[in-house]
Amino acid sequence: MKIPHISASSVKTWNNCRLQFYAEKILKVERRPLHPLTKMGIAVHEAFEKGTKCKSYVDHISEACNSQDLDEELVGKSTELCKTCEDWGWWNGVDDLDHCIPEYEFLVDLGEGIHVKGFIDRLDIKGTTATILDIKTQSKKFSANELKNNLQADIYNLATRISFPVIQDPIRVEFWVLRHEIQAVTRTKEDAMRTKEYLLKVGRDILDHPQDEHPQPTKGNNCRWCDYQRSCPEWQL
Repeated sequence: MKIPHISASSVKTWNNCRLQFYAEKILKVERRPLHPLTKMGIAVHEAFEKGTKCKSYVDHISEACNSQDLDEELVGKSTELCKTCEDWGWWNGVDDLDHCIPEYEFLVDLGEGIHVKGFIDRLDIKGTTATILDIKTQSKKFSANELKNNLQADIYNLATRISFPVIQDPIRVEFWVLRHEIQAVTRTKEDAMRTKEYLLKVGRDILDHPQDEHPQPTKGNNCRWCDYQRSCPEWQL
């Protein structure tokens, strides 16, 4: 199966249901419109990305909400979440950094024709250390197990070290779960090597799957959100 890259979300889909992955990546099934709360999250991210130079979301949140066509209630919630993020200290220490990179996009080559892609909300670098900040507007915070085994944090760690070899120290990955708290994990060089091997294994499994062969579906909680639902044999049972 030929695909241009993998990501944290696509690996999760592959692990949950290979038919859903196939439907999205190969069959290009039509995707349902974004949920309004998802669009709210996009607006919050956009406001902070554009506000990096002036260190304020205030001048950008209205435009960001308009671009997502949010209703008045969600505009209010977006603004409230932005204020929470700023009150928690989003801009603290920025002037002391060597680099503060908002919305850092990466596409790293792992070898064997396998690439991994993603976006980091903010990447802070000072000397040989780095901190990764990721805004979350989700309703629930991560459980201890979800945080410990967070693939997104693993991939951020790996991509940062490949893109910036000067980073040698442990990387702190902070998830700013704005409805709850800041949840953080630390990742090392050794963690990055384990992540690379894991992604190579997943990538090989995907590449080895025949392009014209539909994988078997896996029934689970993700079925209700699958865009291939009406054509899936498991859903019709």
